[in-house]
Amino acid sequence: MTRRRANERLAELLAEAGWNGAELARGVNALGTLHGLALRYDRTAVAHWLSGTRPRRPVPELIAAALTDRCGRFVTVEEAGFDPSGRGSGSGLISGSASGSSSGLGAAADPGPDPAGDAGPATAAATAAAPGAGPTVEGLRRLALQARADADPHTRPPLLRSPYQPVPIAEWEPSRAGEPSRAAPAPAPRPGSAAPGVAELAARRHLATHAEQLRALAGSFSGLYLAHGGTRTRAALAAWLAQDAGAFAARRPRPGRAGRPGTGAGNGAGPGGVLARTRVCAEHPTAVEEDVLRRYAQLTHLLGDMTVDAGYHGLAQEYHAIALGLARQAGDRRMYAITLRAMSAHAGRLGQPGYAVRLARMAVDTAPADGEPGTLAFLLVQRATAHAHVGERAAAAADLAAADLVHARHTAEKPAGPFDSYARADFDFARARTHLALGEFLAAVEALERSLRGRAVGQHRATALTNAALAETLLRLGHLTRACEHWRAFLTAVPAVQSRAVHEALGRLLRDLTPYRRMREAVPTVAMARALAERL
Repeated sequence: MTRRRANERLAELLAEAGWNGAELARGVNALGTLHGLALRYDRTAVAHWLSGTRPRRPVPELIAAALTDRCGRFVTVEEAGFDPSGRGSGSGLISGSASGSSSGLGAAADPGPDPAGDAGPATAAATAAAPGAGPTVEGLRRLALQARADADPHTRPPLLRSPYQPVPIAEWEPSRAGEPSRAAPAPAPRPGSAAPGVAELAARRHLATHAEQLRALAGSFSGLYLAHGGTRTRAALAAWLAQDAGAFAARRPRPGRAGRPGTGAGNGAGPGGVLARTRVCAEHPTAVEEDVLRRYAQLTHLLGDMTVDAGYHGLAQEYHAIALGLARQAGDRRMYAITLRAMSAHAGRLGQPGYAVRLARMAVDTAPADGEPGTLAFLLVQRATAHAHVGERAAAAADLAAADLVHARHTAEKPAGPFDSYARADFDFARARTHLALGEFLAAVEALERSLRGRAVGQHRATALTNAALAETLLRLGHLTRACEHWRAFLTAVPAVQSRAVHEALGRLLRDLTPYRRMREAVPTVAMARALAERL
C-alpha cells in the first residue's frame, strides 16, 4: 500500500500568498459560486489537500485560479501540486454564467484528435496565442475539429464540463504575425501562363465571395444573440463552423504537401490546385485571404461570447483562444485586441480581477494607434471596469472619461457592422458597470436609463439584462416601486431569451425581493417571477 506524499508545492504557495487553510477554502468556495458550484470547503479540506489528497475536478483548477489572483502571477494546477491530467479523479461540472450585455463589437466519420490535444482548454488558450502558432490551415482545422466535437452529442459533454483557468496570453508581435499592410501580393503567374490566369481570378473571386458570406453570417448570428441569447444560438453556429471551416480547410493542402505530382495541388487541376496557388496556407497570406481569416476569427469570437452566455466557461475560453490565433494569422491586431477585451470581461465575471486587468491593458496596448474610435471606446471602457474592480479609482475614472470622448467621435461617423460599430446603448451599459464597481449608484442608474432608452426593438436579451441591472441598482438605493417596474419589464422579455445570464438574473430577483414579498408594491412582481421560474 503506497502512502500519499505531502503536497509541499501547495504549502509553499500558501506561504507565498500569506493565506492559511481557511482563507484558501473561502477563496475556492467563492470562485465555485461564480461557476455555479455550491462548495463548502473549510480548513480541514485544505489540510487533506496538503497531505496529498487530490480533490475532484474542477476543484484543482479553482485552487490554482484562487492562488493566481492572490499571488498576482499565474499559478498552474501542476505548480499547485496536483496532477494536471486528473487521472483517477472524477469530473466536476462548471456551469456558471456571465451576466451583462454583449455588443457586436461586441464532416468526416473520424474527426481525428482533440483540437487541443491532451492539454485541455486552458493550456490550449496559452498556446493558441503564442507567436508562430502554426500555419493558417492548421488554425482553421483546429476550429473545425473543436466545433465538430461541440456539435456532436457524444463528444460535447466533456467540453461543457471543462474548467476555466487563467493562463498567460502572448502579446501581439507584428514582426511574427504580419500587419495587414504587409499582406503578400497575389502570386506571380507561372512562366508561359496568362497573367493572371482565369483559374486564379476565379479563385480570388471565390475567396472574396466567401469572405462576404462570412461577414453576413456574423451580422445574422450577432442579431440572434442580442435578441435571444447564446444558449441555443451557439449550437447552430458551432454546427455551421464545423462544416464550413472544415470544408474550407480541407481544400487547402498542409504545408509541404502542395504541388505533389498527380494530386492537382499546384498544377491548376481542380479546386485544390487553383486555391493552393492563392496561398491560403502561406506564411504571409494575401489581402483577400486575410479577409477570410478575419471573418472566421469574428465568428469564432462570437461563438465564444455565446458560450460564455450559456455558462460553459472552459469551452468559451477555448473558442476565444482560437479566435486570437486566427486574428494573428490574419494580421489583424484590431480583432486580436477585441478578443482580448472579451477575455478580460469573462475573467472579471469569474472572480479573476487581476487577470482581467492584465488582459484589458493588453487589449488597449494592442489596438492600432490610429484605430477606429468605437474600437478604442470599447477597449477603454472595459479597462475602466477592470481598474474599478481592483480599486484603482483614478485609473478607472480616467479611462471612463477617455472612452466618453472617443465614443462621441465614433457616433458621429456611424459605421455599420457587428464588429465595426459600438452602439451607444451598449456603451452606456458598460459605463454603468464601471460606476457600480466604484459604488457610484446614482451615476449607474443614469447610465442604465440612457442605455434602456437606446435599446433597439427586438433586442430581448440586452433589454432584459439592462432592466435587471437597473432594478437591482434601484433596490439598493431603496426605490422599491421603481425597481419592481423594471423587474416586470425584465420578466416580460425573459420568455424570448435562452441565456444562463438571464436565468441567473431571475434567481437574483427572487432572492432580493424575498424580504419584500408581502409588500403591496412587490406582490405582483414576485408572483410573476415565481410563475415564470416554474416554466423555465
